[in-house]
Amino acid sequence: MSKILKMMKMKRITYKLFLSTSLILLAFAVLIYVTLYFFLPTFYEQYKTNQLRTGIEEIIDKSRDLTFQHAIPLLDEYTQKNNAMIYLQNKEGAIIYSPFFSFIHKGPQLSPDVKIDKTKPPGNSNSYDVAVPIQFQDVTLTLVVSATFQPISEASQVLALFLPYVSIIVVAIGIGSAYLYSRFITKPLLYINQGAQKMANLDFSEKIEVRSNDELGELSNSLNEMSINLQQTMLDLQKANQQLKSDIEKEREIETKRREFFAIVAHELKTPLTVMKGHLEGMIYNIGPYQNRDQYLKKNHQIIESIEQLVREILSMSKLEQHTFKLQLEEVNLSELMDTITKNLGFFASQKNIQIITQVDSHLSVYTDRVLLEKACKNIIHNAIMYSPHGEKVYIELTQDSKQHHFQMKVINTGVKIKEEDIQHIFKPFYRIEKSRNRNTGGSGLGLYIVKQIFEALSITYSMKNTEQGVQFIATIPLSIK
Repeated sequence: MSKILKMMKMKRITYKLFLSTSLILLAFAVLIYVTLYFFLPTFYEQYKTNQLRTGIEEIIDKSRDLTFQHAIPLLDEYTQKNNAMIYLQNKEGAIIYSPFFSFIHKGPQLSPDVKIDKTKPPGNSNSYDVAVPIQFQDVTLTLVVSATFQPISEASQVLALFLPYVSIIVVAIGIGSAYLYSRFITKPLLYINQGAQKMANLDFSEKIEVRSNDELGELSNSLNEMSINLQQTMLDLQKANQQLKSDIEKEREIETKRREFFAIVAHELKTPLTVMKGHLEGMIYNIGPYQNRDQYLKKNHQIIESIEQLVREILSMSKLEQHTFKLQLEEVNLSELMDTITKNLGFFASQKNIQIITQVDSHLSVYTDRVLLEKACKNIIHNAIMYSPHGEKVYIELTQDSKQHHFQMKVINTGVKIKEEDIQHIFKPFYRIEKSRNRNTGGSGLGLYIVKQIFEALSITYSMKNTEQGVQFIATIPLSIK
């Protein structure tokens, strides 16, 4: 039932057009029939009267130049053409000629001075009767014409009798024509409507094809263009939506990391500050060993230096994360850079009796930010020294690939291994392999995180893994930053 109602609703315009067309056709048929029935007799009578008058005038005009005997063919022709009764009378009223009589006799006297346009003898109103004088070359007579209009009256009666049959034919033709016409007109409209409904339901799988150059064809082309534009717009919106979701997720992730970072920073600062506070309170109240102020002043100074170093590292990371940060690009000689770094870290290596072995060509140079690259390389090498056992070695190797597109830096510290689960998190901020977070056994946990930030800014790829010798760090440095 619902399907039938749906079909009726979809084809409502077909039914409307069918009914309206049927009513119009039937109304026109009735109007034509009524017009014929009521106005045809009057029209035919007027037409016949004019025709009879015109014929009489022609006979009178032509007879002036003819004798009576030569004018007889005109009278016969008029009689056959107009289906009228015609005869000629002399002054005494005797009929001297008529195509309908084979003898001549005297009849009733008719007035010879009757006018052609105004005189109509009394008698049947459904007929035309006139008597007019007619002049021949040899004689003057009276022309009497009589014609009946009875056939047209009979035709009207026949029309009335034929009305039921005519009605059946008119209704059948009207309904059939209206049905075919409504189907022809509404079929493309229904097809376009179905296509438009699919578009409204965001189904762009099919195009509307109406092969015509009229308004329906233009409408189908407009709907197809709208479908293409809408589909493209939706794709663009989906891409923008996906990008927006991705940006939101990234922003949430950054916000989460930022909160975690500040929580860790607060914890990192809280511990040394608490220690300093304890030292100072003991020194103020001269409690036990804190009476030796010089010793605890040195310890507090060391704590302040570590806090200062931590603040500098935090400021460095904050600077790198700013959108307004710009790299200071210049040509950097890598061999000179490595010499400077190893000299600065030589003191830490000598304390642990660690030998630094470098293998760097003297002509290698890149176009990059010298300060950032030096800081990152220094952190890597410093970590290698600090986390290597006494008496081990740190290898630094810098080579250029065969295609001359980038340099590869390897830093290997021997005698130590890092667990795989620690390698996956080692570049996160404040992550330390040594879980006690003792300042005497490690740094703040920001060194490798700063390396990660710098290398990403300088488009340098990096990795860390365990080898047979120890821990190997590899960085691929491009010749220039694009």
